[in-house]
Amino acid sequence: MKNNVPRKIVAAVSIDKDGHAARIEKLDTRPDGQADIRIMAERKGESQAGPLVLSEEQLFELLHKASHAGVLSQGFIGKLREKIEI
Repeated sequence: MKNNVPRKIVAAVSIDKDGHAARIEKLDTRPDGQADIRIMAERKGESQAGPLVLSEEQLFELLHKASHAGVLSQGFIGKLREKIEI
């Protein structure tokens, strides 16, 4: 989803990955009442273009931090579990 208008960051967490930061941000609420989540890579505090490459352990750490910091909703992990349970 492309942004043309800057949005306020409501909550954010990041982990260090080889001198870069993998970051998840919760943006302010859209007019329809939904908040957007932005996942990005940073270097020296600046956005970095390109893919965000994480190991499963790093992804788990980032999602864990995000769920505890209020970046992701309290029900996020339960909803994710429902989607991936076999």
